[in-house]
Amino acid sequence: MSSSGRRRSADTAEAGSDDGPPGRADRPEQLAVRISYCYYQLGMTQQAIAAALGIGRARVIRLLADARRNGLVTITINSPLLENVELAERLAERYALDFAEVCLSASDHGAPPDEQTLARHVATGACDVVGRRLSEGMTIGLGWGVTLQAFAEQFDARVMRGVSVVALLGSLTRRSSMARYEASTMLAAKLGAECLYLPSPIVCDSAESRLIITGQPLFREIQQRAIDADLAIVSIGGLDSATIRAVGLVSDREFESVLRAGAVGNFLGYYIDAHAEIVDHPINERIVGIDGKTFMRIPERIMISAGVSKAQALHTVLTHGLCTGLVTDQSTARALLDLPKIAHR
Repeated sequence: MSSSGRRRSADTAEAGSDDGPPGRADRPEQLAVRISYCYYQLGMTQQAIAAALGIGRARVIRLLADARRNGLVTITINSPLLENVELAERLAERYALDFAEVCLSASDHGAPPDEQTLARHVATGACDVVGRRLSEGMTIGLGWGVTLQAFAEQFDARVMRGVSVVALLGSLTRRSSMARYEASTMLAAKLGAECLYLPSPIVCDSAESRLIITGQPLFREIQQRAIDADLAIVSIGGLDSATIRAVGLVSDREFESVLRAGAVGNFLGYYIDAHAEIVDHPINERIVGIDGKTFMRIPERIMISAGVSKAQALHTVLTHGLCTGLVTDQSTARALLDLPKIAHR
């Protein structure tokens, strides 16, 4: 063998082993440092590093992993968004969610934002999350209110074949101020989709009227389309922030009464208690919506909501498995994680 061939063989043998001859115990660490520098500082690929150093790619991968594990390499992320990732992971674990997304809290020099500002803020964060889950031919069930109206308004248009958007709550109303919170029309237009409405008000004038309306074949057909949806996108109303009350569908007297009956929030039109059950109260006998157990038949159910005042209602709905995903802000996420766990009834 030539002298150059012997040198190549020696170099290859040394590169293939972490155990150098006596006096060379620092060689494996030196190699790890060089590999780490090439990978993290120079941005070289693992394959390029292996070729440059004349070693196998598997060894490059192992030494990079060892460098992280032994503290030779540490990675620091200097961004306020890092807390969002950590909060999202804790929320997903606590509530057994498929995913959670947390955006920065909307505030102006520490002042709490108004409901409209907060709704637009969290809706912006939800657009990309929902967009990644859309596919052609799917049916989307959509709730009603300030947050979902903001979501539909900010969603980027994309034409998708065979998509349908179905309202999860009634849509008939006497007042334009209420109609502007109906988000199904806008989202359907953005997707080039068919839009289906429940031919009913959200709150009927009496329990008898509700029975007549919900007994109609057209109503049942469209409601079944909503129940058979592939994806549902909803929000929730806190006791002091529900759109259904803000637009006058529920009077102050009715609200005070349902509050005394144990309501913690408004979900899918109904006032629910701490066990996510519909409160036994006359106002709920006039609501046209979908109850929680029926709603859970939809395979993917995304909650878009923020506001510390909604934390208790959100906590209840999430604890009882009514949603599979959550988009919220930092302040609400912290408030949720600070609440004590509640047991299923």
